[in-house]
Amino acid sequence: MRIPLTFIFLATIAMTGCSKKTTSGATEDCIKYSKVPVSQIDKASAGTSGKTTVYFQVNSGCGQFSKFIEKKSGNTITVEVEAVYKGCMCTMDIPTRQAAYQLKEKAAGTYYLQFVSGENTFITDTVIVK
Repeated sequence: MRIPLTFIFLATIAMTGCSKKTTSGATEDCIKYSKVPVSQIDKASAGTSGKTTVYFQVNSGCGQFSKFIEKKSGNTITVEVEAVYKGCMCTMDIPTRQAAYQLKEKAAGTYYLQFVSGENTFITDTVIVK
């Protein structure tokens, strides 16, 4: 009688340890988005079709460019960089990444691009659209 009870007890413990959870959802848990400061820019010139190269640091090797977040006030456009961190296991380096920002304005005028480089700190680029 003791052997069947021991067997039932061990079988119950073994069954409760099993999970039907798949690993396909695990990657969703390992994606984070964060705004990061701009460290420098290569100002737009006539030969680059108005593109400004933006450099920013991410907090790990998994960090990549996600998107630009724009806020317009008159002819001043404030631009923030959003980074995406994909992966649960990342290197602990702090690499500098780059992305090309393209001004979307078609109307002629002088536009001031303010790239957020810290709290109330900006790196400014002036673009003239003709």
